Amino acid sequence: MPPTPPFAKSTLEALPANLRTWLTVRNDDIYSFRWGDPTYARAYVRALPGPEKLAGYCMGPDGYIWGREFLSTEPDAPRQLVIQKQWYSFMLWGRLSYDPALPDGLFERSLAVRFPGMPAEKLLAASCAASKIIPQITRFFWGDIDLKWLPEACLSHPTHKGFYTVAHFMTGETMPGSGILNIRTYRDRLLADRPRDGITPPEVAQALKNHAQTTLQLLRELPANPADKELRFTLGDLKAMAHLGDYYAEKILGATDLALFEKTGQAEQQAAAVRHLEAEGVITHRPSS
Repeated sequence: MPPTPPFAKSTLEALPANLRTWLTVRNDDIYSFRWGDPTYARAYVRALPGPEKLAGYCMGPDGYIWGREFLSTEPDAPRQLVIQKQWYSFMLWGRLSYDPALPDGLFERSLAVRFPGMPAEKLLAASCAASKIIPQITRFFWGDIDLKWLPEACLSHPTHKGFYTVAHFMTGETMPGSGILNIRTYRDRLLADRPRDGITPPEVAQALKNHAQTTLQLLRELPANPADKELRFTLGDLKAMAHLGDYYAEKILGATDLALFEKTGQAEQQAAAVRHLEAEGVITHRPSS
């Protein structure tokens, strides 16, 4: 979502003027990958009400426990704590909440200290680009509570929808107030030759591709297969998020073409949908005719 969630505006404005309130800020979406974008965190903190209304905020996960990680293919013994794995993300939120004016140079130096010999400027830039992917796709494919949307796996809870298919993307909604057109609205306006007032699905797909391309290019400029295990895993997470961005971009484009084909019956739109959906393994075989 954006660092200024539009649906939170009315609640924040209604905070009592005679009290200082504590807010709960939840991380519902990024559990597996090492996230880190100081620009996003800084903008989020600056958008919160000032000290005359806000005493502070508590950040925590929902549906997840910040205990020991359980996903590593090369686990430590005992397994690494999530707060250790996600040290960079926790540092961003903690330091910028204390002083949102802190510059990116501080975090670049922190990366340089943590990973000596690594070009910290490029590592910071790669982390920023990769970390823009999940907020972007979450604005496009919206689930208002955590059980409806786990973007790292394109999943919802099994009791909701389970894995989100291309058909789900064709009928999905965008985040309220985001200014993004969902696929059906875009299709109908396009076919009726009406203005597409808003951000279109192809534009969202291109933004995802741009973030992914920037990430992968920067990673190619960094040393491959470093000896430091944590650095190797960090680079792997950034690469994984880049590929996730490409996956979602092709899924959006394929779902858009399929939605157009649904209305027009034009074979070239069906063929375009298949090309997009095969490009990043969104589908691995052609449906029978």
